Amino acid sequence: MPVDPRTGQPLPYEGEPGYEESMAANPELYAEAGAPPPGGEMMPPEAGMPPEAGMPPEAGAPSPEDIEGLEQEEAMLQQDVMGQAAPMPEKPFTTKAIETLLSEFNNTIDAFAGEDIPDLEWAGAEGGNKWDQPLPPEVFAPLVALNESLKLIGEGEFFDKYSLDLEALTSDAELRKATATLKKMGKDKKLVEAMQAPVSPETEAAPEMAPAPGNFNEDEQMLAANMS
Repeated sequence: MPVDPRTGQPLPYEGEPGYEESMAANPELYAEAGAPPPGGEMMPPEAGMPPEAGMPPEAGAPSPEDIEGLEQEEAMLQQDVMGQAAPMPEKPFTTKAIETLLSEFNNTIDAFAGEDIPDLEWAGAEGGNKWDQPLPPEVFAPLVALNESLKLIGEGEFFDKYSLDLEALTSDAELRKATATLKKMGKDKKLVEAMQAPVSPETEAAPEMAPAPGNFNEDEQMLAANMS
């Protein structure tokens, strides 16, 4: 309701005596109150504005940082999926055995890459000298991916020779066996050359094939393909 600022009295509505004179004298008060001008209707706020005005801005193309962030999130999700397959230990692992395994894995990946690449790390190693849970995803998932990579090169000869028995990783002794196998992989020149060779179209298509019983799922095979 428009109010006269001088008298504090309500101004007349449309149809009441004095409305047109009051509207002409106080257009801004009537506009604030939403009253229509004499003989017409109030224009909506966007009336008279350019067509693009008042419309929500269009979403732009994702930036390289956005894409990188999405890729990192996807990698983390895949790692979590793989990590959930880790078996329970027969008794707590020693953190030293896990750290040694991860260190040798990093050395092996450096050999495959032909250069030093950022090491995988396990923050849980700072929490004590025992680990009474399955191998953490950041340790177990790379082993899964490496195993799957071995299936994608050669004709299965490297998988037959070096595949890790992931379901057996339930004790320090089994971790030491896996560590020794990783060390042998990094010293196998033929395997290193195969890992560094360009991926053939047949190999790229391999992750799309249905996994055999007991093998890992499509997400796990995809991450393995990215490693090879």
